[in-house]
Amino acid sequence: MYKSLLLILLLVSSMLSARAYEQIAIDSECIMLEDIFPDIGIKDDIFCGLDYGEEKTINRQMSMFIINKYNIAGARAGEVTFKRRGKLLTEDRFKSDIQDVLSVMYGEIEIEIGTIRMGRPFYYSEEKGYDLNVPKNRFGNVSVAIDNGQRKFNYTVNLKAFKDIYVAKSTIRKGHDIGNLVALERYDLSKVRGESITDTDGLIASRNISAGRPVTTGDVMKKPDALEGSSVAIVFNNGQLNVTTGGELQENAYIGKNVRVKNTTSGKIVRGKYMRGRKVLVNFQ
Repeated sequence: MYKSLLLILLLVSSMLSARAYEQIAIDSECIMLEDIFPDIGIKDDIFCGLDYGEEKTINRQMSMFIINKYNIAGARAGEVTFKRRGKLLTEDRFKSDIQDVLSVMYGEIEIEIGTIRMGRPFYYSEEKGYDLNVPKNRFGNVSVAIDNGQRKFNYTVNLKAFKDIYVAKSTIRKGHDIGNLVALERYDLSKVRGESITDTDGLIASRNISAGRPVTTGDVMKKPDALEGSSVAIVFNNGQLNVTTGGELQENAYIGKNVRVKNTTSGKIVRGKYMRGRKVLVNFQ
């Protein structure tokens, strides 16, 4: 009743002047004609796209346009502000929701939430809540997306993740077995560039690794079955005849994989499959 009386005072009465400013709460994203004239019986929308917690003022010029469009007799132009109901997202609520998501994403990793930069207020439906999207395997300053069904925002959240990973105890030279040269340490994953290794068995350094540095998959390789420069037997096979000669590996070799090898007799480099028994099989048809 109060709402109807207020709007009548604002826009309908020809005896009273319009009120300068009032605010009316609505639930919809659209301001309907019947929100302005409750008894008009017309459900046309006047303005749509109102976000939760957002205000929209119907000024005198707009109200005059509405009065003329719908030929509303006896109405006088006024001004009124509508606000869509919504709950303001607080930093505490946001942080708690992020923590819940992270606990599901990273069961084995300890996550710390640092500073949160919420550049603008975010409102959402108290009944429906809002959607939260935290990028996986991203640490440091992370852009977290939120969606209330009407608008999508991004807030910057500082995430620190700690986990026991392999770190070089001392400088590891390229080609050395890493097994006894690394140790598990609790480390801030935001400072790790690449994917940390989960095991050390059968791995050698593919480049020099300085002391105290986390060992990542880009720093290591599977230990080859034969090293570059090793002497091997080259077996030339044409389907009927095998010819064997000496060779030298031009790269690290793995059983069952193709490898470049130099014929030590002719000096030519050919490709063949590295086999057990330090042999390289070269097929010629």
